[in-house]
Parts: sequence; structure tokens; C-alpha cells
Amino acid sequence: MIECPKGHEPNFWSPTLEVQSHRFALGNTARASAGDPPLIAICMNPSYAMSSEADKTVNRLIQASIDNGHPGWVMLNLYPERATDSAHLTAYDAALSAANCAAIERVLTQYRVSEVLGAWGQLRHQTLRRAKKDVLDLLERLGVGLFTFDGLTASSDPRHPMPRGKPLLMTGDQRFLNWTDHRLAEVVRSSLQAGQTGRPSSQTDSGWPSCRSGSC
Repeated sequence: MIECPKGHEPNFWSPTLEVQSHRFALGNTARASAGDPPLIAICMNPSYAMSSEADKTVNRLIQASIDNGHPGWVMLNLYPERATDSAHLTAYDAALSAANCAAIERVLTQYRVSEVLGAWGQLRHQTLRRAKKDVLDLLERLGVGLFTFDGLTASSDPRHPMPRGKPLLMTGDQRFLNWTDHRLAEVVRSSLQAGQTGRPSSQTDSGWPSCRSGSC
């Protein structure tokens, strides 16, 4: 068993722990609020980490929330079916994906965030690729920006926090992403924007805002 760092164990999960087939959200939000939101990440699909347990991805996200000064963390997913190996996912279920998007919207609305961390890595399963479109369409509708700290994979997906080799740093400048022509790409900043803010301006070409909640 891998333990969560003390004081950062999950105290928020959806649905209840008794549901074994899927999970919409997991996190620690005891100290978070709409004015000081947790680090919210969208990952691939949930594993079987329980309330007092963790996996390496959960612990990496917890550490990133600490390193970046957030009062908590929330892990969301492109698709909520639980599987330690995504190769074992079943066929795409539109109703389950819709329920997942509704759960994502509730979290984003509760904390009034304008950006989320993309952290799902390369998607080899068709179910995940189909669900990604649902989630990205939702983010665009809500006007919530997507960013990464560590660039994109060869398939133009934000990198997974625990790739083969060593974990990502997950600190530094936020690199905001645009969803166009069915691909994600980094937003190109002007030299003026880069010099003044170190991040894109408050509105990207896609219409997604790119400023931390409360700073717009």
C-alpha cells in the first residue's frame, strides 16, 4: 500500500467509496475555497486508490499542489471507469461520460476556477480518446482554460505526471493549450505578453481564459 502524505489524504470523493466500478473525483479540499482553489487536474482514468491509500499519480499530484502553493488538490478524469491498466477499459459509454462531465462541471463551478491542469498522457484506448472530446468540449463551453507545466506528448496530449523514467517536475510557468482541429497545441505568446506576465493574456484565441481564479 502507498500512503498519502500526512495531512493531504483524500477527504472528498465522488461517488461514495462503496462504488467500485467508477470514480468521478478524488481530492483533499478541507482548506480550499472559491477564493483559494485547490489544484485541479484532469487525468486519464481512476485506479483503485481508496480513501487512505494512494497510487504514485495521486501522490505526484499532491506534491505538485504543495509545490505550487495550492491549499488542496482534486483529481478528475477524462473517463471515470476504474482500471489500473487503461487497456482493460470497456467500450465507451456515452451516459457514463456525460455523468463524468456533469461531475467535472460541479467541481469547476464550486471553486470558480478559470484553468485546470491537463495530466492524462498518451491515450491508447479508444474509449479515452472519445471521452477526451467530451471533456474538452465541456471546458470550452465553460470558458475554463487547460494548461500543462511539462509540454505535450507526441500525440499532442498533456504529459502524464508519472511517465516512464522519472516523475515530471510540474512546476514553473504554465503552458496553456488550444483545442483546434481535434488536436491540442500550446498557445503562442507575444514577446510583450511573455515579458509582462510570464503567461498568456486573459483570453486565448480559443476563447478560453488563461488566468488563475481571482486574478482576472
